[in-house]
Amino acid sequence: MSQLVGVDEPTAERVATAVEQLMPDTGPVRPVSVLRKGRSHASWVLDSAVGPLVGKVLLCGDRDVVRRRIAEHQRVWECGVPVPRVLGVTRSSPAAGGRLLIVSQYRSGQDAQDAAATVSATAVEEVMRATGAALNQLHQVPVPAFGDQASGLFPGPRTWSAVVDARVELLHSAYRDHDPGVSDGVIEAGLTLLAELATEVSPVVRAGTAHLDLYLPNILCDPDGRFLMLLDMEHLRWVDPVMDFVKPAMWMFDGQPGWAEAFVDGYRSAGAWPDRWSQRLAVASGWELLTGVDYWSRVRDTAMREDYLRRLRAWVRSDGAGHVWPQGVR
Repeated sequence: MSQLVGVDEPTAERVATAVEQLMPDTGPVRPVSVLRKGRSHASWVLDSAVGPLVGKVLLCGDRDVVRRRIAEHQRVWECGVPVPRVLGVTRSSPAAGGRLLIVSQYRSGQDAQDAAATVSATAVEEVMRATGAALNQLHQVPVPAFGDQASGLFPGPRTWSAVVDARVELLHSAYRDHDPGVSDGVIEAGLTLLAELATEVSPVVRAGTAHLDLYLPNILCDPDGRFLMLLDMEHLRWVDPVMDFVKPAMWMFDGQPGWAEAFVDGYRSAGAWPDRWSQRLAVASGWELLTGVDYWSRVRDTAMREDYLRRLRAWVRSDGAGHVWPQGVR
């Protein structure tokens, strides 16, 4: 059985020591700054003999699943997708309190959220265009099958409808265990609709590697606001690649149709547009909204829960046609 890591946070100095122990050629290593802290990890920028690095430690989660994602991250990099290079990993670092440690390259710059506040509208659209092209590159990385339920990165069900059916069953169980307090029947109606829509579109869906957390903070730009790479590959899964259009629609393109148009243009420039995209996006939207209502209810984020419920009700009323993508952009 996979071990779960603890929740105590290491210090920057201990992480620097851990990196030097894992990769002796990098020494001396010293902390520079905190990079970011997520729900499951903490990261620091480090100075080293081989240049700037990122040291990331896992705070909670299944180490074996994370290691599988790191391996997929490295495979994606080897296929030429613009993502940070992973330089080293250990399942248990003594200097980091026995936690999983990941060392990767550090590229200076700013995320797209910060860049969008300082550069021209045309420059932001160029970032969106490059992001769309990079995402298509990611989607072209070959995979053997749809992913399994646990990690999403081992061969699992043979069809997309089987993947969605498994998710629907999981959500049924989650909602039984944790009542979100929704009394209008939208959850049950949504789960039924999700399974039906997936069955209809499943024959044309082929598995691909998807990012599943694409929004402005996960796009790195250079100091002048030009696209560099996609960040945070911690949610990689072998699913329908159209899943990757949902979060950009919700968190990047709302009120920004020009950004969406540039993103689509960039995606098309790098490869084929997905068959039956709109119908597949309806499935992807329902998956995200039904999963999100459960998640935001569990973590007691009332504002996010209500936003997802509002979107879910609109999706159900429209039989999936009212998905999250901006109208008129394709």
